[in-house]
Amino acid sequence: MSKLLVRIEEIARGLSPTNKIYLADSYVRKCKSRILKVMREKGSNYYIVPDSSIFHPVGGGQPSDQGWIRGRNFEAEVRKALESNDVIVLYCKLIKGEVEEDAEQELDWERRHLIMRLHTAGHIIDRAVADLTGGAETIGAFHGPPRAHVDYKTKIEEDLLPEIERRANKLVEGREVIVREIAPEDLEKVIYGAPNLDRLPKAERYRIVEIKGVNAMPCTGTHVRNTSEVGMISITGIERIEGGTRIYYGVRP
Repeated sequence: MSKLLVRIEEIARGLSPTNKIYLADSYVRKCKSRILKVMREKGSNYYIVPDSSIFHPVGGGQPSDQGWIRGRNFEAEVRKALESNDVIVLYCKLIKGEVEEDAEQELDWERRHLIMRLHTAGHIIDRAVADLTGGAETIGAFHGPPRAHVDYKTKIEEDLLPEIERRANKLVEGREVIVREIAPEDLEKVIYGAPNLDRLPKAERYRIVEIKGVNAMPCTGTHVRNTSEVGMISITGIERIEGGTRIYYGVRP
């Protein structure tokens, strides 16, 4: 995608926070919404701000969702979702018509479900790495196509990769994945196996993703409901990076 020509902060300024449907239910594929603001960039490229969004924005270790937004007389391809000050801005290519107030959003579900599988797999790999190295402090991650990875502060040797893969696939067996919000005072009672809590920003509520028996950690990403949806986890490569080790991985049916 070409470089954005408009500052997202300027588009979002003065607008109410978006109702982020994906946080409550990652499986919602379509939703009705009202369009709060439309701004043309150039040609057929537009910024569209809906009051609700099923599109997870780029960030939090995830790439952006993609899909479509349609009204009675228009259709646009959602190429990227962005966020500023709790407002979701959709960067779109208008296919036909003119953007109207009422619209229906539709996810590219194949892409979204792959991201969900990869993000849940990333949490499982965290546990596998912790079990085998004694710790799993993460310094970065990308849970999405074309090539997912997790970055660890720990120095990991290449000959450990087959064991990490075996451990991860042993953990992946049919475990329930629970998403809930908790108050800050409940963090210590709920979370386990969670890295980097010292870097957790202060918030009034925290969204916790728990993979039963594996770990429970603050996360705003999209996840599957059961690890049986993840499939087989493949560790596909390793790379030395500044400050640690990058592990590449994928999932297959």
